[in-house]
Amino acid sequence: MSRSNITKDTVPEGFSLGLALFDAVPVIFFGIATTLLAKMTDSPIVFIGGLICFISGMLKVLWKVIVVIKKKNVWFLFTQMRKGMPLGFLILIIGVVIACFTKDLSALGAGLLRPAPIICIVLFFAGMGGMGYLGSKLDSADPRSNWIEQGCNTAAQAFFLLAMILAYLH
Repeated sequence: MSRSNITKDTVPEGFSLGLALFDAVPVIFFGIATTLLAKMTDSPIVFIGGLICFISGMLKVLWKVIVVIKKKNVWFLFTQMRKGMPLGFLILIIGVVIACFTKDLSALGAGLLRPAPIICIVLFFAGMGGMGYLGSKLDSADPRSNWIEQGCNTAAQAFFLLAMILAYLH
């Protein structure tokens, strides 16, 4: 399979409301995980970065809902992730780096540097790598491909959330 290029004139066929709503699950997992990370780092910058990513992800969910219900492609909702996600991740990473140099994160480190959270973080990065691979190989307009990508994304975000919960509870 090769990846299709959805254009502003493309309205993907066959997307279901279930697919659109399932797309919200990894976004919610990520939002909770980054909120916990912001709390553990005591960093409003981490929170803002996570919030930007969350909003960007939910706007993409809204795009899919509109595609399903209205059979319309609201181009801005589709393309905003290309700017929103990288910006949010950049801000989040900057916030973590600043927190590493300005705050005592020994409790966070102790919470994360245990076998279970480390395994979860490794599985998260593996899942995100898988998402990158799938995103470059699968047809983005194909509902089956979307289910596969979102299944991979949901598993990855679940591992990230689990790592943050384990660190938070430590």
